[in-house]
Amino acid sequence: MNTWEESVTFLNRLWTLMSTSTNPLQERMAWSMMGTLVVAYTDTVHGPEMAEHVKRLRGGCLGNYHALLSSVVQSTPMQLYLSNVFSTAEHPNENLARELCELFSLGVTHPKTGAPNYIEGDVKEIARAITGYDFDWNTGQAYFEPDYWDPGNKTVFGVNRGAAKFTEVLEAVRTHPSFAYYVPRRIYRILTGLEPNAATLDQLASAWGPNGDLKALVTHIANRAEFLSDSAIRSRVKSPLELVIGAVRVLGLQSLERFYFDWPLTLMRQHPFQAPNVNGWPDGPAWLYAGQVMEWSGTINSLCFSDDGSSGVPTAERSPTVRQLFQQGTRTTGGDLALQLACLYDVSTETREALRDYANAGPWEIWRACGLMQLALSCPEFLLN
Repeated sequence: MNTWEESVTFLNRLWTLMSTSTNPLQERMAWSMMGTLVVAYTDTVHGPEMAEHVKRLRGGCLGNYHALLSSVVQSTPMQLYLSNVFSTAEHPNENLARELCELFSLGVTHPKTGAPNYIEGDVKEIARAITGYDFDWNTGQAYFEPDYWDPGNKTVFGVNRGAAKFTEVLEAVRTHPSFAYYVPRRIYRILTGLEPNAATLDQLASAWGPNGDLKALVTHIANRAEFLSDSAIRSRVKSPLELVIGAVRVLGLQSLERFYFDWPLTLMRQHPFQAPNVNGWPDGPAWLYAGQVMEWSGTINSLCFSDDGSSGVPTAERSPTVRQLFQQGTRTTGGDLALQLACLYDVSTETREALRDYANAGPWEIWRACGLMQLALSCPEFLLN
């Protein structure tokens, strides 16, 4: 993925998998990991590194989190992104050491007790332990160079770890009291939009296990009563990528080759390769601002009006949803049917009346069906989970 065209092809495949995969759980968790173990475009991270990172996350998003974390933090993309390449015993770089603790595994404080999880001394000691990485300009890969590594004793989380390297640091992280809580809490919030209480945190930790069983954790969350509770429904604002993928799934589009989502997602501030910082993208109401809503309106317009209902539209580019609405709806029933096809049943009176008015405002034709779906996918209720 060394050219712009190759990047577009890779991302188009990513959108397609997210939208049409028969295993949407893997796609949801892969995206969750992209916002948890963040790598983004920089002066040193380009297309090949991003492709490598995404593939690694997709392969491990429902497996052992400790193993995935170990693989990611030692990978070329992460080594470049957080400047750990060329970190030496004489000049250790603390970027990766800090984010390993703060964002990738533990958090600043214990989720239950609020006690600090580490001190500045721990960051400095971990930075010493993970020195020694160099970069091969011929292969484009980071590798361990023993001559650059700090072989001295290190004390991490109050324990003398000897001449620790990455392996010892990652084991110290795995056995830290907060490892059982931090990522499970984050995933629970992603999937439910709710904040877990102390009892729930303990149950999440039990499902998570000693190594971080991502599949067991997600299974546990999906089987909890609150997962489909009234409190969880519409508790979280959808992010731009979730809007795009959700709309494509509603419309039933199978081929996305004619759409170029890179630019609208960039304008809506959630291009998958352009996280604003190592903490990933914002959550919740931060996505509700005029620019985002305007850009979403243009994006959903292009999606809904892409099928003119004729036989000349390639099968994979047709919208079964729009065609069903046109064939089965009428001026009097089209508004309600559009909401039903968008899986929007419990909507406000204002939303329902707006769609009914539009359906009845002119001749019943394919373009009115397209416009109705655009209205349904632009309404306030669709913007929420």
